[in-house]
Amino acid sequence: MKRAIERLGGFVLAGLDWLGGVAILAVTALRVGPRRPFGWGDIVKQMAEQGFGSLPITTFISLFIGMILTWQFAWALKDFGAVMTLGYAASLALVRELIPTVIAITVGAKMAAGMAAELGSMKVTEQIDAVAALGANPIKKLVWPRVFAATFATPLLVVWGNVVALGGGMVIGEKWGVPAGYFYETYIDMLVPLDYIATLSKGFIFGFIVGIIGCYQGFNAKTGTEAVGVATTETVVATSICVIVADFYLTLVFF
Repeated sequence: MKRAIERLGGFVLAGLDWLGGVAILAVTALRVGPRRPFGWGDIVKQMAEQGFGSLPITTFISLFIGMILTWQFAWALKDFGAVMTLGYAASLALVRELIPTVIAITVGAKMAAGMAAELGSMKVTEQIDAVAALGANPIKKLVWPRVFAATFATPLLVVWGNVVALGGGMVIGEKWGVPAGYFYETYIDMLVPLDYIATLSKGFIFGFIVGIIGCYQGFNAKTGTEAVGVATTETVVATSICVIVADFYLTLVFF
């Protein structure tokens, strides 16, 4: 029993230490990042890699999420003779919850893992130390562009994902006898400005979480090639957990 309690205590302390490290990095990045020079070249490069590079997988995932959820709702509504309300049922679940959360967990985890692997490899090969030796701030040079790009690329991907999911839902609606135009009208009619604000806000916050965790894991990777793989794996797990927890509290705030 004593050993179990010690293990639990060690796990809790390690988690608090990790959260403290992430918070310190986030505050430092927000403090030094906006200073001149802004590093627009690095930011644009990261936006292209994280944003445009994630469009194919975002499109694929969003399309099938919209189709699957719409099919499930249609199957449930047919027993009540309410298939024509399919657009109303699908809109809230997709826009408020599924699209921003799933994109953050899948596409966001891919972004964070890429950052952790890249920065972890730079740490192993002492490139981060070289940046500091040349007089540049590693957080300003390496962390800020990635965090900024993830924070602003993720909500744009969420917007695109919502559009694609709507298209997928319209295709399935046609299969169940709901005209695409009617599905679109009921889908949009169900949404209020708060729903759009919520989905965009989740995109921004999830993007920031993705960027800061990916950079923190990369900066704190241990030496050795195996350590980079471990850091990458831990990044995916940590990102998914933090996104789910953040989604819970954001849902409480908005709704």
